[in-house]
Amino acid sequence: MQKWEYLFVRLDYFAGDLRPKLANGKELPAQDGGISLHEYANQAGEEGWELVGMNYTPTYGYGFLVFKRPKLEEVSG
Repeated sequence: MQKWEYLFVRLDYFAGDLRPKLANGKELPAQDGGISLHEYANQAGEEGWELVGMNYTPTYGYGFLVFKRPKLEEVSG
């Protein structure tokens, strides 16, 4: 049976744009306000992550991206 792992990324509104802030609860580096949303999504895609959901609440100024990828099976031997 296929198993999955998930990546939850919190977005914050920054200087007129949405920027990734946290990934699975860990703060992302914020050099020059962090990278753009499309740059982050492209980087995640290069690492095998597929964007499967997004939520943004303008009233609060933050939202979330949800990515998933197949979980690698551990080889026992």
